[in-house]
Amino acid sequence: MSTNRLGAWLRWLTGAATVVFIAGQCLAVAVLVIALVPHSPVTVDLPAAALTGLEHLAGVTDGAAVDRAGHVLFRIADPSLAQRLLSLAMVLPGLLLVVEIARRLRHLLRAAQVSDPFRADTAHALTLVAKVTAVGGVAVWAVGQASQGLLAASVLTSPVPFRPQESPLGWLAVALILAGFGQLLGRGVAMRAELDTVI
Repeated sequence: MSTNRLGAWLRWLTGAATVVFIAGQCLAVAVLVIALVPHSPVTVDLPAAALTGLEHLAGVTDGAAVDRAGHVLFRIADPSLAQRLLSLAMVLPGLLLVVEIARRLRHLLRAAQVSDPFRADTAHALTLVAKVTAVGGVAVWAVGQASQGLLAASVLTSPVPFRPQESPLGWLAVALILAGFGQLLGRGVAMRAELDTVI
């Protein structure tokens, strides 16, 4: 790959990271403001097992029914401040983590444009981004699931056992990819250092 083409890719990736960084901040501010506005509607997934009357729903063909092991989306028309904050906690931490990952990657890509990217500190920084993604992703998932459970409990008339709806595998997969690139880059730096000593 030519130097000009590599430079174009680095500029494009830096621009993309910048867009994600700015857009993530704007979305984070927007959801924060919406959550603090009184009477803002809140949606919540409720476990179908805790609901009654679902077997009498119309509008579907014979043989189709609500999955009792699934969830049904409800809208709270006039939520309390606590319910709005719980809904916010399901979204805001993930946005902030995306903003932080984009910020770190933008810094790495900008540094790669102005100097040699094949250095030990670059590999270390990429590995650190992977760790932030993994630990932050699991934390975001845990906070989101806890908030979802508390929000559902605030709407249901009878308590039901809490079961997580999702998993943090998406965050962990991204972290694994970043860690893999970090290790490859670190290995390349080490091999180049070995060759320099031989020459």
